[in-house]
Formats: sequence, structure tokens, C-alpha cells
Amino acid sequence: MRIKFFATVSPGIEDVASEEVEEIIGCKAIPDIGKIFFEAEEKSVYILNLKASTLNKVMIQLCREKFFKLEDLYILVKRIDYGWIIEADQSFAVRSERVGEHNFTSIDVARVVGQAIIDSYLEAYGRRLKVNLKMPDVEFYALVRNQEFILGVNTTGNSLHRRGYRIYGHPAALKPTLASAMLRISGWKPEKSIIDPMCGGGTIPIEAAFKANNIPPGHLREDFAFLKLKIFDRKEFEEIKIRILNQKRSERCSRIYGMEKFRHHLDGAMKNSERAGVRESIEFKLGDATRPDDYPREELDFIVVNPPYGVRMIPGGSPKKLYNDFLKAIKERAEGATLVLITGAHRKFREAAEESGVEIIGEKAVLHGELKAKIFKCIV
Repeated sequence: MRIKFFATVSPGIEDVASEEVEEIIGCKAIPDIGKIFFEAEEKSVYILNLKASTLNKVMIQLCREKFFKLEDLYILVKRIDYGWIIEADQSFAVRSERVGEHNFTSIDVARVVGQAIIDSYLEAYGRRLKVNLKMPDVEFYALVRNQEFILGVNTTGNSLHRRGYRIYGHPAALKPTLASAMLRISGWKPEKSIIDPMCGGGTIPIEAAFKANNIPPGHLREDFAFLKLKIFDRKEFEEIKIRILNQKRSERCSRIYGMEKFRHHLDGAMKNSERAGVRESIEFKLGDATRPDDYPREELDFIVVNPPYGVRMIPGGSPKKLYNDFLKAIKERAEGATLVLITGAHRKFREAAEESGVEIIGEKAVLHGELKAKIFKCIV
């Protein structure tokens, strides 16, 4: 059976996520603001939750309609059949989000949608569903954006960016989903060498190692929300999971480097990579990204990096100087390489790139947490 889905993603990488979904399950995904829409077979729930590297949550789409007033939401939600999603003895919750100007709040949305689900199920099956806001069996997601209403069922649980390998938490860690998007934007392939010269907790090299070894990013997860959905087929899921895990490459086929200036961050990165199961795939070294001699001796094809860009995180407090020194170092050490970099200090980086002779060939506005940032793609 084919089902309508949507997936939430970090704003700014919708096109990258759409390409990944098409690559994984072979169906066209349509980008939207902070999400993508697609239609696929039921088993895609299992495949995407295990294999997708740029998605946050995969939702079954139950409704996507225009509306004019709050009361319209009740009508739209009540006419949906929930019998194939939730059992009568299961609990549920509605998580709501509202964007735009309305004469009601997101709390009102959750209240109206929740009541409509209860009334619909009671009318159809003669049972009243229980509400559990803290630990529901089934979580519905209601989004109001201007005059559009979307209702979905969360098949993921906690966001897929929570990979389960982060034992050591770097104070300015990059979301793994953004790190993976940067790798895709770079065009890097496992047969080419890659370095993150300011690797912090090791997120970028770990995500690269997942790709190189064909390891599904969700392989450590055991708490997927679809496990509690009525349509869940455990036998089919276990068969798919085993098949995907068996596709892992056993031989080392890439040159992935993680370099870090501070020993405690480097130790943390190594612990994270150990937990992720890719320690043997990454060569970690202590080194300063602004010193050409600290880089590995071999030719470097790709540099993907999340440098510090807040004054608090930079010794001396100057991102411009850091960027100038860093770009000068890689210009000397890896001229002609592809550089992909994320920063909130876009203007300072652009100035440093121009002064260093590094050509910016693309840029993409993204949200890094709550921070407006840009991903730059450059030729060194």
C-alpha cells in the first residue's frame, strides 16, 4: 500500500533531503519550508528511519488542507479514520506548531485536534482514546502555517539527528543531519580523501565514515515510534534491518581525517567514533587548522568544516582573523581542494575568502539550531 508521507528537515537543506530520499527509496520528494513531501510504500518507514542522514522526523501524512478558522480544523481532523494507526487501548498526544498570524494559539490547535481525534475514534469504534502528554504510544503532529493545516503521525520518535553515538558533547556541536547535508553538498565520494581540520566532537568525520562504510545512521536506534503503530510489521522490519546492516562494507575504502587543536575535544571525538562503530575508519590527529604543517601529508581532496564563529568560542575573539589564517593554511596545503564550511559570520568569511583568493561557488542559508547560518562551497 502506498502512503503519503512528509519529513521534517533543518530549514535550508530541503532540496538536499529531497535528493537523499529519492536516492534511498526511488521516489520523488517535493521540498517545502522545513519539510519535504513524498508518496511511498509502507516499508519506506523502516528504510528511511534507518538510512536517511538528513531527515529529522518521518511522518505519515493524514491531512493537508487549507482552512479559514479554528473550527475548520475540528471538521478536517474528525473525518479521518484512525483505526489503522492506533489501537483502542493505546494513548496519544498532539504536538502542535503554529506559524503566521492567527487569533488562536498552538495550544488551541492541539486542544481542538486532540478532541477531534477522540470524537472520530469514539464514533467509528465505540472506544474513547486516552490522552498521555508525557509518554504517549502514538504522537500526532499538527502544523498550522498561515492558512495551511497539516496533520501527521510521528513514525520516528526523537529526531533522527540524535544518532546515539554522542558520548562526548562538544560545546558548539554541529547537528549530524547538517553535517551529512554538508558532505552531500561537497560532492565527496569515499574514494577521495577528506578532512575536518576543526573536528571538535568528530561529527563530520563520523558521518563521512558512515557513508564510506555504508552504515545506516540509525543503526544504534532502538526506540523508533513506528514500533507502536498499529500498521507496524515486526517481521518485515527485522528483515529489512538485517538486509540493510548486511550491506556494510568491511574493508577500509577511504581516507577520512579529523584534526583538532585541543586534546580534550580530540579525545571526545575518538570516544564518539568508537561508540559509532567507525573508529578504525578515521585517522584523528592533534593539530592547528591555521598551521599548514599540521595537516596530513597526503593530498587532500575535500575539506568540510564547522569552524567557531562566536566570539566566545574563539581565542582572541576574532572570527575574521581565524578565517584568514585558516584559508591561508589550506591554500598552501590543499590548493584546488573543495571546501564546504558552515558559519554564522557570513560577511567575515566572505571577506576572508576574497582576501585569500578562495573562490566561493555556492552558498545556502540554513538554520543551525536557532542561529541563522550559511553553508559555503568553495574552491581553494
